[in-house]
Amino acid sequence: MSSLLEIYSIIIMDIAEDTTIKKVDTLLNADSVEFCPHDGLHHILLCGTYKLKESTPALLELEADQVSEDTKCKDDATLEDSNTAASQIRLGGVTVYGLVFNNSSNSDLHLKEWNKIKMCGVLDIKWSPAYVDDKALFGIVDAEGSVQIFGLTKEDYTPDAISKASLSDCSLGLSLDWTGDNDTDSPLLVASDSTGCITVLDVNNNLSMLSTWKAHDYEAWITAFNKHDSNVVFTGGDDSLLKTWDLRDLSRPTICSKRHKMGVCSIQSHPFNQHLLATGSYDEELIIWDNRNFKQTLNSVFLGGGIWRIKWDPQNGRNILTATMYNGAHIIDCSELGNNTLPVVASYKDHNLAYGADWCRLNKTGKCRHDDDKYVLISTCSFYDHSLHLWQWKNIIKTNN
Repeated sequence: MSSLLEIYSIIIMDIAEDTTIKKVDTLLNADSVEFCPHDGLHHILLCGTYKLKESTPALLELEADQVSEDTKCKDDATLEDSNTAASQIRLGGVTVYGLVFNNSSNSDLHLKEWNKIKMCGVLDIKWSPAYVDDKALFGIVDAEGSVQIFGLTKEDYTPDAISKASLSDCSLGLSLDWTGDNDTDSPLLVASDSTGCITVLDVNNNLSMLSTWKAHDYEAWITAFNKHDSNVVFTGGDDSLLKTWDLRDLSRPTICSKRHKMGVCSIQSHPFNQHLLATGSYDEELIIWDNRNFKQTLNSVFLGGGIWRIKWDPQNGRNILTATMYNGAHIIDCSELGNNTLPVVASYKDHNLAYGADWCRLNKTGKCRHDDDKYVLISTCSFYDHSLHLWQWKNIIKTNN
């Protein structure tokens, strides 16, 4: 049987020329980046930030210009430490950036800050796969345990707050996801939190709660819909378990895999193949599954760092981009599944702690990206050195004769 590589007659080579185009100081610790998936807004990039601080008077004065009083999240000390421990403040927000292309020079690419939303520390951001009421929607989960939805238009890059809901008490929101392209009329959100709970919310009904359940004994680091079946939700927790749930019967998981050796912190289903699923863990292993059979894996590769973020290439689904914590970002060729280990075709190491990563759907000239584009634009972010990176992967393509 011909491999995907042979079908497309393309060879992707390991290239070291993955160079930084722009680097931005985000001021607060950066943990998530998301390019807009919608036509006309592909140049829009969101960056989420989060910073935990002790609420001393000096700090409050120092941070006053970065976040207002009503956006500070305070954590009360435990009863045992109430006489000695200071309360803590989680600072953060979402910054809206835009790629600005100079038509006279393909190499002149700028990253401009358009707007900023100040709020509690942001843990995850996800765009809706479809427009709603002529707006591109994005959801966030924050350190207050809240889910919020914002919207923006092609004419105005100022996000409008649309709806807000709270997750379980005394929790931090950790991740969220939208249903896939097939559910544009009745979109749902799923969110995970630090108590191990999963919550499903109805977007069209002001984020009303449809279901909530205890999925993991410890932090539920990640949750994701099966993009091809909105009844199926995947979850991963600090208990090292990967679980599959059917929303029609939440009495028990349909699958509970112990394959990962440490906490499961990233999950994403393939954008085109309904049977492929990628998962990552603190155990540093990226695993590709056929979701019809969790007893064995299709492929795996160790990446030398905890795999906090997984992104299939939305253009063709042949490659995976990872944010690999203390080992930077990597691009993995997944075009020949089932054959040996997965090859790492590129790495970007200009990070202190990589938490966020995403593919840009535009090429260096500002046009929609194609498979034969020589350069691929990518954004990643680094936590402790509070930086947002825009870089290029030089993709050498050969056509087999």
